[in-house]
Amino acid sequence: MPFQSAFSQLFTQDVIIAWAVFGLVLFGIAGAMVYSRYRRKKGQGPSQAVDANRTEIGYAAALVCIVVFLVYSSFTANAKDYPDPPKPAAQVTVTGFQWCWRFHYQGTSFTATGQCQGLRSLPVLVVPVGEPVRLSLTSTDVIHAVWMPQWKFKLYAYPGEVNTATLTIPRAGKWMNRCAQLCGLYHYEMDFWLQAVPPAAFRSYLRTGRL
Repeated sequence: MPFQSAFSQLFTQDVIIAWAVFGLVLFGIAGAMVYSRYRRKKGQGPSQAVDANRTEIGYAAALVCIVVFLVYSSFTANAKDYPDPPKPAAQVTVTGFQWCWRFHYQGTSFTATGQCQGLRSLPVLVVPVGEPVRLSLTSTDVIHAVWMPQWKFKLYAYPGEVNTATLTIPRAGKWMNRCAQLCGLYHYEMDFWLQAVPPAAFRSYLRTGRL
C-alpha cells in the first residue's frame, strides 16, 4: 500500500475517534448540567452518591479498548508501509574510494572495479532484472554517495560504517551513475555504470566475469 494511502486512512480514523470522544464528553457535561437543573427545580439537592464503581470501571474499560485499538491500527499501518524486504538474489558490497568504485559479490570470489579517470574504463555494477539485490555500501577514506538518478536512489558511504539497501531494477538496460558527495579533486569523474541483465546472464557473469 502506498505510504500516503495507509497513513491518510489512519489519520482519518484517529480524527473520527477523537471527535467521537470529544462529542461524548460534551454530551456527558451537557447531560449532567441539564439533570442538575432538573433536580434543583424539583427541590432536590446534589447527588449524595459516594461511589460510582460501575461507571468508573466502564470509563476505564472503554479507555483501555480505545488505546489498544489505536496502538494496533498504528502498528498495522506501519507494517504495511515497511514490510520485511524480500530475500535478495544477490548481495553486493559497494566500496567507494578516492576516486572510484569497487563491487564485490558476496558468496563469490568475484570483484568488479575499473578506472574512473583518464581512459574512463568505468566500473560496472551488474544486477539481475526484476530480482532484489542487497547493496552494502562503505568507504575506505572519505564520505562518498551512490546516486542513481534514474531510479531516485541515493545512499551514503561512510568510512568504517556499512549502509544497506535493497534495490530491484524492473527492466534491462544500462545507466550512468555517480558520486553525489563532494569527496576531493576528482569527485566529478567518480562515475560508474549500472547494468541490469536477465537472471541467467547475471549468473553467467558471476561465473565468468563477462557478459
